[in-house]
Amino acid sequence: MKKALLLGSIGVLTETSELQRQAYNQALKANDIHYRWNTGTYCKLLQEPGGKKRLSSFDGGILSTEKITKIHNDKQEIFETLVKNGIEPRPGCLDAIKKCKKLGLKLGFITTTTPKTIAVIKEGLTNYINFDDFDLITSDECVNLQKPNPEAYKYALRKLEISASDAVAVEDTKSNQSAASLCGIDCYLFPGEFATIDYRDMAEEKFIPDMLELSKILD
Repeated sequence: MKKALLLGSIGVLTETSELQRQAYNQALKANDIHYRWNTGTYCKLLQEPGGKKRLSSFDGGILSTEKITKIHNDKQEIFETLVKNGIEPRPGCLDAIKKCKKLGLKLGFITTTTPKTIAVIKEGLTNYINFDDFDLITSDECVNLQKPNPEAYKYALRKLEISASDAVAVEDTKSNQSAASLCGIDCYLFPGEFATIDYRDMAEEKFIPDMLELSKILD
């Protein structure tokens, strides 16, 4: 029996990819950038971790670093407004958190996003999730390297005082899944609606197709 459940990113808790896409497009328009990201384009861009990296990779280096930073900051403000209008937990997440606490398991939210973004997500989910139930919530202030580097998971194991074999993680992308796996943590892929996956991913034993069920991942 595992001793800890580590939910590895915002995308595991709630589906925000469409809101992010809308926010990027509004920020691009506000900055007089005339291209827009449709759903297919954004799905591909999500394979690149980090919003600034996505902007840089998409424009082929045309935009200056200062412009990319401005667009990204504007996007974040727009995204925060959209989130405050309401988001919901992904299927099974709320029940998994409740069962985790009932079983006495340690619970971690192992993200490498900013504290500000975490605060926004907390506010958006306040009617559903009590974040005081989490024994550990990480941010980019806890680590020097973003996922897929495993530093965030190494940090979590130290803080929770558990071994890798004691934990099970859930991530929403292959890249983030590898961060946990590199630490020796069993990690299940719970892809969001914009995730780029193929039949080989779906054939994997550690694949959650549509609903997070704690009983299926704890053994």
